[in-house]
Amino acid sequence: MVRRLAASIALLTALLGAASAHAKKLTLPELLDLARATNPGLHASAAVTDASRAQVTEAWTYWLPSGDLLSLLAPSPNVQCSASTLPGRPTDPAAARAFDIANCVQTNANEVSLSNVSFSQVFTRTELHLVQPVWDFGKISAGLAAARAGVDVSREREAGARADVELNVRKAYYGIKLARELIATLDEGGGYIDEAQKRIESDLAKGTGNTTVPDRLRLRVTRAEVDARLQEAKRLEAIARDGLRAMLGPDAPADLDVDDEDFAAVEVKNRPVSYYEDQARFNRPEARLLEHAVRAKHALADLERRKEYPDLVLIASGALAYAGGADDPQNAFMNHYLHSSSIGVAAGLRMQLDLGPKIARASRVRAEAIESEYRRSEALGGILFEVRKAYDELTEARNRTEAVHKGERAGKSWISAVSQSFAVGLAESRDFSDALNAFFQMRARYLQAVFDLNVAASTLARVTGTSDL
Repeated sequence: MVRRLAASIALLTALLGAASAHAKKLTLPELLDLARATNPGLHASAAVTDASRAQVTEAWTYWLPSGDLLSLLAPSPNVQCSASTLPGRPTDPAAARAFDIANCVQTNANEVSLSNVSFSQVFTRTELHLVQPVWDFGKISAGLAAARAGVDVSREREAGARADVELNVRKAYYGIKLARELIATLDEGGGYIDEAQKRIESDLAKGTGNTTVPDRLRLRVTRAEVDARLQEAKRLEAIARDGLRAMLGPDAPADLDVDDEDFAAVEVKNRPVSYYEDQARFNRPEARLLEHAVRAKHALADLERRKEYPDLVLIASGALAYAGGADDPQNAFMNHYLHSSSIGVAAGLRMQLDLGPKIARASRVRAEAIESEYRRSEALGGILFEVRKAYDELTEARNRTEAVHKGERAGKSWISAVSQSFAVGLAESRDFSDALNAFFQMRARYLQAVFDLNVAASTLARVTGTSDL
């Protein structure tokens, strides 16, 4: 109940934050908080964890007594004792009835049927049977251990799903940032082209300068290329925003947008890959999930083995019955079904004798537990491979960012210098086009490198299960 209340408060806070997004663009931490509160998949994972906790409660309740309660209400049968064949039967009706009940050797009916049922009288009978486990040779304890391990598995699976959502939110966030920077770069380059086109048109109209019609056509081709790339960048931004909205779920703000902070590379400490491998072994949800899964499988194997042993139980039973139309002879050897008031307690041993299937099932589950250990080792190898792969991608992206950044600054200086020279007629349009294309290429490669670096850092954090990079 407390957990659900906290989730509701978080959801309300997130929705209020989303409502204020009309006046405020969301930062990455705000987007992550909103995704944690509104993503339907995360709510589904939390429900699975709640179901696993209910299984723990179910396993614990096997210590409580179990049984059944049966209560009947029906018309009373008309069953009367008769001892008329015995000598010494009184002639007085009241005394004769007492004599018949005290010496009940036969009744007025051999069996109960509709012909001897009195609908004016009521028959009621209530039976209660309870079985209390006393010693079960560890069956319930093994079941509890398996159920608790199942909760841990579900909790780690929920953490993994949350980490996946956070990674996708980061990718979408950086994708929007990348698209915006590309659009801004193309707009800047378009400004250079517009100024150059105006000068060429002016020179051609006046017949001055050294510009030619092919120069004008060359710039038109360059302008068309810029416009095409601009549309591609806008498409990239729309896709990234739609992906972000999908991560936030149906309650995402209609005018979802991100902050206007500079698109910069995240800082990552220079650490060896062994550090990240150790982090993955101890912090990644999937690695911990494997540990709990192996523990759960061994607990199930222990449970199946213990099912080969009996249960020592206490059995309690009670019955209360009354039939208004039937006599109640006092004889301990008679079955007092229509009239009874009894209670009893006994100790017992309970065991199903299908030992062959039980032994085979225990062997099968024990083999599955051994298999889970090898599967865990296999999966850990895959996890470490993911760590090394993410580490190599991060290293490459960081080195590429540093290298391309130098070319991006040189391209910026080149286009500025050529643009100034072209404006005063000291450079040809071909020089301008070459400089502009080089600037576009290096700037786009630098932005892509920054995006790759940020995504690689986010991926490394995901596969290691830690944010301390």
